[in-house]
Amino acid sequence: MLKTNQKIILLFFLLGVFLWLFDAIIDYFFFFSGQATFSEILILNPPGHEIYIRSSTLLLLTCLGFIFSHYIRELKQSKTRLQNIFNNVIPICITNSEYEIIGTNSSYDTRFGSVRNRKISVKCYEERPGRQCREDGCPVVEILKKNKELFTCDTVKADREGSNHHYIVTATPYLDLEGNKAGIIETFQDITPRKQLEKEKEKLINNLQEALAQVKVLSGFLPICASCKKIRDDKGYWTQIETYIRNHSEAEFSHGICPDCAEKNYGYTKN
Repeated sequence: MLKTNQKIILLFFLLGVFLWLFDAIIDYFFFFSGQATFSEILILNPPGHEIYIRSSTLLLLTCLGFIFSHYIRELKQSKTRLQNIFNNVIPICITNSEYEIIGTNSSYDTRFGSVRNRKISVKCYEERPGRQCREDGCPVVEILKKNKELFTCDTVKADREGSNHHYIVTATPYLDLEGNKAGIIETFQDITPRKQLEKEKEKLINNLQEALAQVKVLSGFLPICASCKKIRDDKGYWTQIETYIRNHSEAEFSHGICPDCAEKNYGYTKN
């Protein structure tokens, strides 16, 4: 089967042939009636100026067919590239200056609900309500009224099922044919799993900090008496070794007597 550009070229060529035939009919019935046969006027022996006009017209239409097919092909390629970019996994929404949603991709429709078949216009602040809608921090306000070229924010939006998700919203200008800002293009990157990991990490850090706050660690040099084994604290007082350790750690002591001391002090012999 013929491709689209080939069909366009053939169509323009046939249009040129039709005009050639139409011009021959006009000449036969209005200018050369009875002077020559139709076949002579059509192609066998037409007047010299008619050959020039018809050939030029046929050639011009054929060239226009090539040019037109080229631009049609470029337009289709641009449309295909735009569709490939637009229909990705990240939800994309186009909103005009009146806060009306005028375009979405399939990922957006899956996440927030389709607005394409609705008979009335849908406002973004009705579809995705938030605390900063139509105020400072709203992408439409930041891009169109504050004339920014890029705006990014972290927000929470509910999906079509009512579940809240954390998104990084990135907004850029949406330009019309004259290059003027006519709205914004927003992308919604779901960072809910990352937020959950951050919360778990923060909880773990807090638990570790609480555990460390309850642990006392002995470190450094401890000045200890060579005779009675008392330890000198930071204030210069000498305290029993068990008292010092109890005050600076979580250790507790229970007293007993070792076999050597029992024999030395009480005459008990080792078994």
